[in-house]
Amino acid sequence: MSIFDFSQTPPVLSHDWQVFQQFVGNIGAFTYIAKDKAAYLDSAACHMLGCPSEKINEFEFFNLLEKISKCPVEGQKHIYKFTDGNTTRFIKMNIYESSDEWLGFIQDFTRQMSELSDKKAFVEYDPITRLPSFPSFSQKIKQILPDVQHGCLATIYINGIDKLGSYLTVDNTNSCITSVAEALKGFASDTLIIGSKSNYEICVFFRDSDKMSIYNILNSMDEAVQNCILTDDFGEIIDISDKSRISLSIGCASYPEEASDFNMLVNYSEFALFEAKASKRAVINWFSEENYVHEKDSYRNAQTFSRIVQENLLTYHLQPIVETQKGEIVGYEALMRTIGDIKMTPNQILKIAAAQNDLYAIEKLTFFNVMKLLSDNQQVFENRKLFINCLSNNLLSDEDFNELYLTYGELLEKTVIEIVEESAATAESIETLKKRCGFAHTTLAIDDYGTGYSNSSNLLHYSPDYIKIDRSLISDIQNDLKKQQLVTSVIEFCHENQLKSLAEGVETVQELKTVIRLGVDLVQGYYTSKPKPLLLNSISADIKDEIIKTNLETRPDGVKKIYAAQNDTELDLLKLALEKYTDIHIYQSKLTIVGDPDKPVKMNISIMDNHSCELTLKNVNMISGNSKPTISVGEYARLELNVVKSNKLSYSGIYVPMGSQFVLGGKGDLTIDCYASEGIGIGNDYDHGYGDIIIDFSGNLEIISNSVESMCIGGGHNDDDSDIDLRSGNIKIFMYSHNGLAVGSFNGDANIDIGENCKLDITISGIKVTGIGSCKGIATISSGADITMSCTGAQAVGIGVLEEGEGSIYIKQGTINMKMRSGKHSCIGAMKGSVNTKIKNAEITIDSEGDEVTGIGDALGSGNLTIIDSKVSMTVNAGNPKDIGTSSGDVQIQNSTVSSLVNNKRITYAST
Repeated sequence: MSIFDFSQTPPVLSHDWQVFQQFVGNIGAFTYIAKDKAAYLDSAACHMLGCPSEKINEFEFFNLLEKISKCPVEGQKHIYKFTDGNTTRFIKMNIYESSDEWLGFIQDFTRQMSELSDKKAFVEYDPITRLPSFPSFSQKIKQILPDVQHGCLATIYINGIDKLGSYLTVDNTNSCITSVAEALKGFASDTLIIGSKSNYEICVFFRDSDKMSIYNILNSMDEAVQNCILTDDFGEIIDISDKSRISLSIGCASYPEEASDFNMLVNYSEFALFEAKASKRAVINWFSEENYVHEKDSYRNAQTFSRIVQENLLTYHLQPIVETQKGEIVGYEALMRTIGDIKMTPNQILKIAAAQNDLYAIEKLTFFNVMKLLSDNQQVFENRKLFINCLSNNLLSDEDFNELYLTYGELLEKTVIEIVEESAATAESIETLKKRCGFAHTTLAIDDYGTGYSNSSNLLHYSPDYIKIDRSLISDIQNDLKKQQLVTSVIEFCHENQLKSLAEGVETVQELKTVIRLGVDLVQGYYTSKPKPLLLNSISADIKDEIIKTNLETRPDGVKKIYAAQNDTELDLLKLALEKYTDIHIYQSKLTIVGDPDKPVKMNISIMDNHSCELTLKNVNMISGNSKPTISVGEYARLELNVVKSNKLSYSGIYVPMGSQFVLGGKGDLTIDCYASEGIGIGNDYDHGYGDIIIDFSGNLEIISNSVESMCIGGGHNDDDSDIDLRSGNIKIFMYSHNGLAVGSFNGDANIDIGENCKLDITISGIKVTGIGSCKGIATISSGADITMSCTGAQAVGIGVLEEGEGSIYIKQGTINMKMRSGKHSCIGAMKGSVNTKIKNAEITIDSEGDEVTGIGDALGSGNLTIIDSKVSMTVNAGNPKDIGTSSGDVQIQNSTVSSLVNNKRITYAST
C-alpha cells in the first residue's frame, strides 16, 4: 500500500492510505524529500505534532525531529514524550530512510503508556536495596505528615559504591548495596521509616524524635555500615578491604520548622547532603537556610548533574564527517546532549562537572554510551569511523578501560579518540592514551587545533592520526589570506606526515570551496550537515555535487599524472579525476569510460601509437586540461568511438593524424565544443594532414567551433588520400571563425562522401569559410544526404571550393536547403575555379544575397553543370548575380524543374 502519490507535485495522500486512516485514526505519516528541501505531513500527523501546515521546510522538519527525540521513554523503543503547548502525549515514531526520500509514521501511544504506568504503580520494593521504593516511601510519609508534631528527613549517600563498580561485577556491586541496606534496615521502627531513593541514596524519616536522638542514631548507622560484612546472595563474603571504604554522608532537614511540606523537606535534606559531600568534614550536616540562599544555584546544578550521572540522561547527536573528493560520509562525531526535562548544553554540563570535581563521570558515561551506540549500529560503521571526545586529564581508570575493551573489543578499532584539551595534559596521561590506542588499534585526533592547548607542542607529543583545524581558522577563510596561509601549512604538514586534516565548523559554501582548494582531506560543519539524533546515510546530493565540482575545477597547473589503461574493462572518469589523474593512455583493444554529464572533468585521452581500440564513452563530460585536443589518436592508430547516452568534449575535440583512422559509432549523443585558437572538431588543424574519418551511428553529433582557425571535420592537408565518410547520424555544425571549414580538407585533395542516412545541419560565419569541400585546391564531393546550411561572411562557398579550386560535386539524391549571406560566394560550386557539378534525384532550395553571387556553378570560372531528375528553386539578390552555370562551361538540364528569382526577376530554364 503506497502512502504518498509522488506523481503529483506536491505529493498528495494516496487513496489506499486515506481508506486505511478511516479505520485506524491514531496513525499519521510524513515524508521528507531531499531535492525539495521539504517535508509533507498528513492531517493526522499534523494534529499529533501541532503542525499548522501539511508542508514544512527542511529546517522546520529537522527541528521538529529534534524536539520529538529529546525525551525518549526509558526502556521503550521509538517512544518519546512530546509536549506541544499545554498538551503532552506519548508518540511512537518510526522512520525509514534513504539518501533522497524518508518515510515516517507517527502513532499516539498515550493510552498504552498510561496503562503501563498503572502497572508500575504496584511495584513497592526496590529490587536492589529491597527497601520500599521511593514512590512508596513518599506516599507513606505524605500520609502521616499532617499528624507529625516534629519530623526530620535524612538523605543518606553511600560513599565508595561508585568505586566498587569499577572492578566488581554488576551482580557483586548490587550485592554490596543490598548488604549496606540490610545494615540500615535494622534501625527501622514505627518512628523511623526507611526507603530507597536510588542505588546510592537512602531516605530515613524520623517521627517525633529530638535532634540529639536523631544525631546518635545516624552516627550509629554510619558505624554499622562501616563495619558491615558485604556478602553475595549465596552468603559468600565480598572482600573490598584493599579497594574501597564504605561510609555515609548524611543531609538532614526538619519539619515543620524548616520545611512546610514533603517536597520542600526532600529538597532541603538533599541540599544539606550536597554540603556534606562537598565539605567532606562531617558525616552529618543539617540544613542551613542562609547557606541555601547563597548556594542554591550550585546545589540545583549539582542535583541536575547527579541525575544526569545516576540516571544516565545523556544522548548523542551525530554530525557527519565528510571526505572532500566525492562528499561521502566517512565518520561521525558523537556530540553530547541531554534528554528528558534537562535542558543543558555540553559546555554547561562540563562546567558543572568540573565544579563537582567529577569530569570523570562524564568521561565514563560518554565512552560506554557511545560504544553501545556503535555496537547497536555496526552495519553503518562497516567503512566509517566514530569520533569520541576524550578529556585527556580524566582518562578512564585501568579497571574501566579493561571493562570497555572486554565488552566491545574489536569495535574500538572503529573509533577515533578526539582529544579535548580543557587544560594542559600531563606526560603520564599522554603516554597512557597512546598505549591504549596502540593496544586497542584505535586512532587519535587533536581537536580544535590552533587554539588553547591544541598547539604544535601537543601535536608532537600525541602523534595523532587526525588534526581537526579549529573553526576560528576556518571562519571567513575565503577572505583572509593569513588564515589561508596558516591552514595551508597545517594541511601540508599532515600530508608530509601521512596524517588526515579536517576542517571544523564549515558553515558556508565559500568556506567549503576554499578548504577543498587548499587540499584539506575532511570537512565537518553545519553547511555539510548539522548534528542529528540519527545516523545520516548521505549528505545532501546538492552539496555532494558542489564538492565534486570544486575538486574537478582544481587541477594543478603543470602537474601531469598519467593512468595507463592496459587491462581495464571500465574506468570511472570522476574517480580518476578526483585522484588527480590528468591523462589516460590507452594500450588495450577495448575499454569503457563512464562519467557524469553534469560534472565536467579536466582530462586528456590518448590512443597510443600503432594501437587499435574500441572505446565506449558513457555520460562523459571532458575538458582538455592542456593545449592539446581532448582525445588524440596516435600515429598509425585506429579508434572506434562508441557513444552511449550524453557525452561532451570541450576546448578542442578529437585529433586524427594522417595515417590513422577514426570511426564514430553508437546510439548516444556527442557534443564537441571547440574554443581553442586553432580548433579541431574531428581531424587535424589547417596546417596538417588528417586520417580517415568515418561517422556511422544513429545518434546526434554536434560540433561548435569558436576558433580563429576552425576545422570541424577534416584537416589542413590530405597527402595520404584519406576519406571523410559521413554514412549516418544527425550532424550539426556551428562554426564562427576568421578562416574555417565545416567538412573537408582546407588546402585541397578532399575526398568526401555523405550517405543518404546522414542528416547535416551546418551554420557557419567568418571572413573566408567553406561548408563542405575545400578552401582551396581540389575537392571530390558526393552526397545523398539531407543538408541544411546557413552561411554569412566576406567570402564563402556552401558546397565546393572557395578559391580557384578544381574537382567535382555529385549530389545524387536528398534535399538541400541553403541560405547564404556574404559579399562574395557560391552556394554550390566554386569561385574562379573549375569544378564539375552534377545534381540528380535531388530537391534544392537556395536563398542567396551578396555582391558577387553564384547559386549553382561558378560565375568567373569553368566547369560543367548537369541537373537530372531534380527540382531546383532559388532566390538571388546581388549586385553581380548568377543563378546557375559557369563562365565557360556547359549547362545541361534533363527532366528537371529549375526556377530562379534573380533580383526579383523570374527566370525559368527549359528541360530537355
